[in-house]
Amino acid sequence: MEDNSFENKSNNENVIPNHLDITKLIEEQDKDLDIQRKIREVEKYPHKHPYVLQDEVFYKLLSRDGGKTKSKLIYLPKSMIKAALRSYHDHPTAAHFSLERTYAKMKHKYWWPDMKQSISDYINSCIVCKQYNYSRRKKPGHLHPISPPSGPFQLIGMDYCGPFLVTPRENRYRWYGGV
Repeated sequence: MEDNSFENKSNNENVIPNHLDITKLIEEQDKDLDIQRKIREVEKYPHKHPYVLQDEVFYKLLSRDGGKTKSKLIYLPKSMIKAALRSYHDHPTAAHFSLERTYAKMKHKYWWPDMKQSISDYINSCIVCKQYNYSRRKKPGHLHPISPPSGPFQLIGMDYCGPFLVTPRENRYRWYGGV
């Protein structure tokens, strides 16, 4: 059975942005052992950890803009990560954006350990992206090796730098030679 908790819905039943079903989120957070371990740590030492449990939903607290603003991000359980990635990358309105754009959209709402790496892995394994995305840059040319000289002064290299500030002798450029 596939997890469809991130699918678009036309009505306003959903509480959390991006159509995440809150009851499904609470159930999955309850099943996730890492989240449960973090919840126990937070309950034991609430001021020591950057997490908060509010209305049965576990959040990660992040400081942004040098500590000026704090964000409360949903700690996404492992079982829901793939569905979230599908929603933010594969959905027709998501447009198969790059790692940077997909991460930029997700980082304001969700958090999980190694988030950027898992987004990168997901995008790198996307078949549609592999089929249709290609490098628009010109491919670099081939270097042609220079054979070593057989004697002195058969190969000379020069570098030319400038323009610099005009010297008292009205020079603007420097010429470096090497043998």
